[in-house]
Amino acid sequence: MFSFISIEFGLLFIVFFCIYWLCSNSPRIQNLLLLLASYSIIFLMAGTLALNTLLIYTVFIYIISIGIDQGRHPRRWLYTGIALAIINLILWKYFDFFRPHVSQSLQFLHINSSWLTAIILPLGISYYTFQSISYLVSLEKTTHTSTRTPARLGLSTLALHLSFFTTVTAGPIARTHAASHLTDFAGQPVSMREQLSTIQPRHIQAPTLAFILILMALIKNWWLSGWIGEQWVDPVFTNPTQYHSLEILAAIYGYTVQLFLDFSGYSDLMVALGLLLGFRLPINFRAPLLAHNIREFWNRWHISLSTWIRDYIYIPLGGSRKGFGRTQINLIIAMALSGLWHGSGWHFLIWGLLHGTGMACLNMGDAAMRYCCPNKPVTRDYLSQTGWFGRFIAIVCTINFVAFCFVFFRAATFNDAISLLQALWHNTINISLSTNPFYFLLLLAIAWACYPYLSKGMNHLYRHAPTLPRYRLMVPLIMLFLLTLICAPSGIPGFIYAKF
Repeated sequence: MFSFISIEFGLLFIVFFCIYWLCSNSPRIQNLLLLLASYSIIFLMAGTLALNTLLIYTVFIYIISIGIDQGRHPRRWLYTGIALAIINLILWKYFDFFRPHVSQSLQFLHINSSWLTAIILPLGISYYTFQSISYLVSLEKTTHTSTRTPARLGLSTLALHLSFFTTVTAGPIARTHAASHLTDFAGQPVSMREQLSTIQPRHIQAPTLAFILILMALIKNWWLSGWIGEQWVDPVFTNPTQYHSLEILAAIYGYTVQLFLDFSGYSDLMVALGLLLGFRLPINFRAPLLAHNIREFWNRWHISLSTWIRDYIYIPLGGSRKGFGRTQINLIIAMALSGLWHGSGWHFLIWGLLHGTGMACLNMGDAAMRYCCPNKPVTRDYLSQTGWFGRFIAIVCTINFVAFCFVFFRAATFNDAISLLQALWHNTINISLSTNPFYFLLLLAIAWACYPYLSKGMNHLYRHAPTLPRYRLMVPLIMLFLLTLICAPSGIPGFIYAKF
């Protein structure tokens, strides 16, 4: 399968990079080259079905955008577009649920149903659906402003926005207009409309940072994530009853780290490719494993998704405008829908509900502290503000909550998740150790202790990206790249989040 971390993609990107910047005086030609490259990559990765689905969907969104921009009832056009976009996503995303019923119906009518087995979820449909919804909403908002600026994208520009190969596979979910808490490496708001529609020549942005991010992506995704999954996570989750409780515990923590390395590594790679092509993409992760509560975790983890949920699910439900109780219900609903977006099983719903309930409990705890201490200036996140020890306890509690919730995320079914948790509880005496979980848990503890310093180092790189030396770092970067090639497991791993 064609992969972003394969040698084939690396060579093709170098060729494309040279052709792309030969046309640096014409952003319009560059856009056409990007569109052609994006559609080619989608075809190589997922075939004709995914390509045709995206093409038809893009034309549909373009027609809806014309209705919003020029029609008498823009809000009706908006609601129609959102409804059809969501229905289209649900039909594709949950087709496996409907597949047996459709097959039985066709067989009853004596119609061949073998072609149903070839239908799979089109690549990137979740991400370009979310991007299109945010585009339509922002477009409709401009119809109600007196000082209106051109907001509707042309067909080719819209096609590029929805298919851009740096965002279509697994995000980040790019917006046509800037959104709060969705920023680039320099902390600046990101607007794809301005970047796609520019008539000014583009420039390579922060090239040294881009190469550092590419190397980090290889280390995270190819080396560390692949090793953790192959050696510690996959065997245990496949058959937990054969492993000791300590090995299961190591696998639970290991999967949290594996998923973070895999997804943040992918996001680093996409941001880097965007910089090399002259685009600023939103940063999707900002040290989430240092979060001191579950609310803060979602401010740092998959930021483009969490801000999308905030703006297009939580706030439309009423947000925090309709009282304390309704706010908690809105949070739980929003996170439950987030769980269902990741998959159709009960385990995904449980995962979302756990996170929503965790946020609601956190808010209730804050409210209880304010009630118990009416004469003191008690603020949110009281525990983390009591000192270094309170913050340490808050971070430990948050990481453990996130890790055990991920059991439902990683398991194939709800029953598999329950079986693993039961094995964690019971397999303490009758099962002997087949690996050395102490060694792995110690590695994780050391890595977690170093993580704050690594995070500060990344923030330093972000702040000084424009002035980073271009040549002095070449030798250490090449040495790290060679070390990654030597230590990485054989084969090219797939991105975990590409299937959601």
